[in-house]
Amino acid sequence: MDSYGRKIIAVTGTGTFLSVVNTSSLLIAIPTILLSLKISFFLAIWIIVAYSLALTVLTPILGKYSDIVGRKRLYSYGYVVFFAGSIVSAAAFRGDMLLAGRVIQGIGGAFLFSNSLAIIKDTFKAGEIRQAKGIKAAIMGPGASIGALGGGLLYHITWRAIFIFNIPISLAGFYMSSRHIHEISRGKRGQMDLKGALLLSTTIVFGIVSLTILPSTGLLSLTIVSLAVVTGIFFILFWLQEHSSPAPIINPEIMRNPKLSVSALALVMGSLSRFSVLFLLTLFFQGPLKYSPLYSGVLLLPLAGSMGVFSFFSGFIKQKITDTALEVIGLVLTGTGSIIVGILLAIRAPYLPVALSMVLVGAGSGLFYTPNSTIIMLSVPARMRGETAGIRTLMVNLGSVMGLTVVFMLISAYVPQNIVSSIFLGLSNSSIGPYISLFYDASEIILFLSGVVSLLPVPMILRHRGEGS
Repeated sequence: MDSYGRKIIAVTGTGTFLSVVNTSSLLIAIPTILLSLKISFFLAIWIIVAYSLALTVLTPILGKYSDIVGRKRLYSYGYVVFFAGSIVSAAAFRGDMLLAGRVIQGIGGAFLFSNSLAIIKDTFKAGEIRQAKGIKAAIMGPGASIGALGGGLLYHITWRAIFIFNIPISLAGFYMSSRHIHEISRGKRGQMDLKGALLLSTTIVFGIVSLTILPSTGLLSLTIVSLAVVTGIFFILFWLQEHSSPAPIINPEIMRNPKLSVSALALVMGSLSRFSVLFLLTLFFQGPLKYSPLYSGVLLLPLAGSMGVFSFFSGFIKQKITDTALEVIGLVLTGTGSIIVGILLAIRAPYLPVALSMVLVGAGSGLFYTPNSTIIMLSVPARMRGETAGIRTLMVNLGSVMGLTVVFMLISAYVPQNIVSSIFLGLSNSSIGPYISLFYDASEIILFLSGVVSLLPVPMILRHRGEGS
């Protein structure tokens, strides 16, 4: 790897680190934010979801746009927007202001993530791509660890310090990206399908809103049925638009590639599984077990740390087995680990076996993401790298958002939202006691379902083992 390649790893790794730290540290600090801003648990969930939702909506759009106008400028802009979102979030004195800041951060994150993989693919030769992605993926584990511990430490000062922490990193990222990224000629400029972009965004937003309000309204309520119908209509309109547009946001040509489409589906399910386990355990450690944010961050280290270690070594392991085999092993470890964690919670097991099971989940995620992204990005020609990177990030964040909302939805189905908020804050009174066992029951079901979701893509991937991956 030459000096330019190392600079690109540093630049794109900074963006990855920024996002991962920001997400994991906020999860740890949510109880403090609930008390400080006097917001509902529902709004707290949306403060977490808003970031991933903005990423999910915008990454395929900006990925397509980067194929037209170039990647350097958009990537650099991402750090500026993330900086602005961090300022707004740190200064927030109401829940809606913090929500707005998180949306702005998500927009900045979308600029970064829609271009990151494409920049790596533009920079490195085929033999170096796996090594580069392995190094970049390895940043995610330490980032999650630092975020969890940092969130626990910074909340002792003020929860606002979590967002202030992002500011110098954003400035450094902007400086490095502006200075070091070399723009590659795009050739003839293409077109943007603005109608398709609007339809895609509307479909995703209505779908996620439906999931988050489902616990409080009921499956057959008029609100949910209406939202489901509207979501379905917009999805059909989007699908028709993509098949008729000369420059679709999600190119049907890309998704007709069976190797890519199966890996994309596996990516959604793997992300859903990993993030639901992370979110559920964050709730669980600070809720029923009443641990402090800092101690909860320490307890999450086996998951985050193992993900970083195995992400780094996945490139070396790949020299022995195929990308497809590594995908399968990763999903199986993640799914098995999640199910075992659920069983251990059911029998009230001590922390050590739970920690070892968390290592399985983290190791599986670490092994899965690098070969999965390699298969996806090497399945398309250079002219489609930007939109393909956008689609990949869409799938990652769609899985993350779904993981959050499914956890919230299932817990709220067992425990009233006001009680969930009280349990999460570690409060003790006579009204909470009867619901603790129900919280345990919901947690066990969530972890079991997360494991099953991770295992579901395995047969589909195995059917494509003979296609050379």
